[in-house]
Amino acid sequence: MKVDPSGVTRAARLTALAALCLVTVVLLLPAAISVSTGGPVPGFIGEFGRWLWPAVGGMVLVAVGLAIWERVRGHETSSRTAALSRVETRVKALLAASLAAQTQIKLGVLQQPKLAVRVDGEEVSSADLEAVYERLGHSMVLIGPVGSGRSTLLRELCLVLVERARNDPDAPIPVVVDLATWRAYGSRKPTEFTAWLLREMNRRYGISRSAGTIWLRRERVAVLIDGLDEVPRVDRAHCESELAPFASVVLSTGPIENLPSVHVEPLSRGQVLEYIGSVSPRLDSLEAALTPEIWEKLDSPLALNLLALTHLDKQVDTIGTDFVGSFVVERLSGQRGAGPTIRALKFLARLDRPDLGAPVHMPHRRAWLPLLPTRPLWLLFVRAVPAAYAGGVCAVAFMTGLRLGLWSALVFVVAASSLLVMVNKLPHVFHPPGRAHGIMTAVLGFIAGVVAGLMVGLVGLWLGGIGTPWPYLVTYVFVVVASFFLALGFIPGDAPVPWALLIAITPGVSMIWTGPYVVLSGMGIGFSAGVAGGIFAAAVGRVWRTVRPGQQQRMRLGRPWWVQPAVPVFGAVGLLGGIGTLGSWGTALGVALGLLVTPTAARDYVWPFDALSEVAAEGVTRPLSLGELSFRRKALLHLAQDRLLLTRVDGEYRFAHVALRDHLASCDPTALVRATRR
Repeated sequence: MKVDPSGVTRAARLTALAALCLVTVVLLLPAAISVSTGGPVPGFIGEFGRWLWPAVGGMVLVAVGLAIWERVRGHETSSRTAALSRVETRVKALLAASLAAQTQIKLGVLQQPKLAVRVDGEEVSSADLEAVYERLGHSMVLIGPVGSGRSTLLRELCLVLVERARNDPDAPIPVVVDLATWRAYGSRKPTEFTAWLLREMNRRYGISRSAGTIWLRRERVAVLIDGLDEVPRVDRAHCESELAPFASVVLSTGPIENLPSVHVEPLSRGQVLEYIGSVSPRLDSLEAALTPEIWEKLDSPLALNLLALTHLDKQVDTIGTDFVGSFVVERLSGQRGAGPTIRALKFLARLDRPDLGAPVHMPHRRAWLPLLPTRPLWLLFVRAVPAAYAGGVCAVAFMTGLRLGLWSALVFVVAASSLLVMVNKLPHVFHPPGRAHGIMTAVLGFIAGVVAGLMVGLVGLWLGGIGTPWPYLVTYVFVVVASFFLALGFIPGDAPVPWALLIAITPGVSMIWTGPYVVLSGMGIGFSAGVAGGIFAAAVGRVWRTVRPGQQQRMRLGRPWWVQPAVPVFGAVGLLGGIGTLGSWGTALGVALGLLVTPTAARDYVWPFDALSEVAAEGVTRPLSLGELSFRRKALLHLAQDRLLLTRVDGEYRFAHVALRDHLASCDPTALVRATRR
C-alpha cells in the first residue's frame, strides 16, 4: 500500500498545531499570567520565568503560521487515487451545473441527444469519442461551433479516462482546465503557461505543484483544454504554441496545427423530433411551429435546449430564429425590477470574469471603468471630486484655526487654493443642462471630504507635536533641513538647490524670534494636508487617464464650468474656527512650509506617493460600480442562477453558456426590459 507523502506531512502539521495550542493554553499562558500578577514561578519553569511572555508570543506566531499553511496548502495531495477522486467530483459537478443538465431536470427527460463525431478526412461518423481518442494516439482537437456540445463531450470523456486510470496504474490522470482563466498579457509580462497549468491543477484538483511538475514531465497527466475560443485573438497563436506540449484534447472552433481534427456532428432532424417527442405532451405544439428557417438553425444541443425551455408548456404559434434572445426574455419575464438585473448582468457579461460572485476581488479599473456610461463619470469628476476637495480644505482650515489661530488658517486656505491650481488633475469637463443635477452626489462628496479633512488635521496636529520634547537645537536643525528638502521637491527645473537653500533660510531666520517649536507645529498640519491633497490629485488624474477617449469627448460637450472657486469659498468658511485668536505668524510660516510637499506627493513617479495614489484611485472608482452592481449582488446572482442564466460550481458563479454571456454583453438593456414586460 502506497502512503501519500502529502497526507503524512499534513498529519504531522496538524499534530504540531494541536500540540502548540495545548502547551500554550494549558501551561505557558497561565504561568505567564501568574508571574505577571506577582505569583510564584512554577517549578517546571525554573530560571526561565522571564522568558514566559516571549515564549507565548513565539508559540502564537508559529501556531498562526501553521494555521495559515493549513488554510493555503492543506488541501494539496500527491496521491494518484486522491487526485482521481477530486477530478471525478469536479467534472461531475460541472456536468450537473451545465445548461444541458438543468434542461433535463426542467423537462424531465432522461438524457440529451447522443452526439457523434467525425475525424477530419473520414466519411464515417462515430458515437464513441473514447475509441476515436485511442485511435488518434491520445491527441486531438475537438472542433464545433458554439453550442455544439463540445464541453459536454470533453467532460464525459474525462470521466471515462478517470475510470481507466483507476484500473490501469500506467494510464495518465485526466484533468479539465479552462483557458478562460488564462490571459497571456493580463499583466505586465506574459503569464507562463506551465506555471498557470500547475496553479490550475492545484486550485481545482488539489494536486501539489511538486507532484504536478513530475507528472507533467513524465506524461502522467492528460490535459483536456476548454475555453481556447475565450483567449483574445491577439494571444491565440501564443497560447496554441504554449499548450501544444501538454494538450491531449483541445476544444476549438477551428483546426490547430499538428493536432488531428475531430468534428462534432450537428443534430439530425430525427434526433430533434425524438427529443421533442420524449417531452410529450409538454412540447406537442412545438413541432408544428418549426419552419424551414428554424430547422436550419436547430442543429445543436444548445439551440434545442433553449427552444425547449423557452416554449415549455406553452401554445406555440410562431418561433423566432433568435433562440438565445427569446430564452433570456422568457427567463426574465414577470420579474419585478428587471431593469437593474439586466443592467447588472450586462455589466458582468462585458466584464468577462471567470468568477462573477467575487465582490471584493474586482479587477483593476482598466477592466471595467470603460464599460460605465458617461453619467456616473461626470458625477465623479464634476460633482464628487471638487466637493471632496472643498470639504477637505474646509475641515483642515477649521482645525487649523481652532488650534493654531486665524493667521495659520488663512495662510492654509490661500496656499492650498494656489497649490490646487498647480497640481490640479481635474479635467475641464462641462456643465450639462439643469442646475440641480448631481446635487446629492456633491453633498456626499463634501461630507466625505470633511471627514477625511478632520482625520488629516488630527494627523497633522500629532506630527506637529512630536517635536515638543526635543532639544531646542535639534528642533531648530530639523526644521531647517526639512524645509530644504521640501523646497527641493517643490522648485521645478534642473538647478533647484539655490532656491531651496533660499527658502530654508527663511525659517532659520524667523525662528530666532519665534522659536522652532511654533514653526514645527504648523509644519505638521501643512505636511499632512499637502500629502493628502497631492495624493488625491494624483489619484484623480490616474482615474481620468483610464477613461476612454469616447467617454471623455461626451463629457466635454456644453459650456465650460470651472470648479476651482469652490475650494477657497469653503475654505473661507473653515476660517470660522480661528475667530477669537489670531495665533502666531511663525505657525503660519510652518503651515506654508509643510504645504510645499504637495507637488511632490502629486507626482506619479515618486515612491511611496505613487503607490498610495494608485490605492486612492481604486478607492475613488470602486463606488462607481454600484451603479451597475448593487449592494444586493448575492441576491441578484441567486436570482440569475434560478432563472438558468448563471451556474455555480465550487462556489463560483459563471454564465450558464458563453452564448448567453455574449448575448447579454451586446444587448440593449432598455429594449430588453421592454421585451420582458410584454
